[in-house]
Amino acid sequence: MENQQGNQLINKFVVSLTDGQILGYVTDINVEVDHDQFYFILKIKPLENISKSGELQPGMFSSEKKIKIKPSDIVTVGPDVIILGNGQVPPIREIERLHNIASEYNTLVKELEHKEKVIAELKEENSKLMKQIEELTKELKRLQVIKEDFEHLKEQLIKQEGQLEMAKEYIRLLEGLRHDIDQIKADVETLIKGYIEDVIRKIVNEELNARGLKKTLL
Repeated sequence: MENQQGNQLINKFVVSLTDGQILGYVTDINVEVDHDQFYFILKIKPLENISKSGELQPGMFSSEKKIKIKPSDIVTVGPDVIILGNGQVPPIREIERLHNIASEYNTLVKELEHKEKVIAELKEENSKLMKQIEELTKELKRLQVIKEDFEHLKEQLIKQEGQLEMAKEYIRLLEGLRHDIDQIKADVETLIKGYIEDVIRKIVNEELNARGLKKTLL
């Protein structure tokens, strides 16, 4: 795998981001392993006398030299250029990964802000509902008091209805007694009238007898 990576570095220009220089042109590459770390040994031809236009000119390459780099020093490898960061610039993939993480973070922040806004709205709505519940609780207590008063009034009405029924019964009894009294009165009046008539008749007859007259038919 190291050889495949190394072969991708041959015949390319090497640019150092930290130095801001074109280091040269890779003509060959070797891999060196030190314990658990491996390195690329690049054989490059340094560039000299580069024109301001950046055009390649004859004799611009000097004698070859070697540079030793870690795979982590490589920022990216293009079709023509190898970009080195010397461990101070993360690889392009890492930059892309960090960019993706930053994008995801920004998205999460926006979602969090939206959720916080929703939570604030829900809290406000909950506060309104709590006030409504408090008002309804007060109204419920008021209705409970009215209900208790109604039940007390109902009990009083039931008692009064019972008393009224007793009064009606008493009135009916009195009416019955009055009828009996009227009947007794009529009977007494009849008896008294008959008695008076008998007494008067007796007196009249006695008077007539005393005078030698006939008895009255009264």
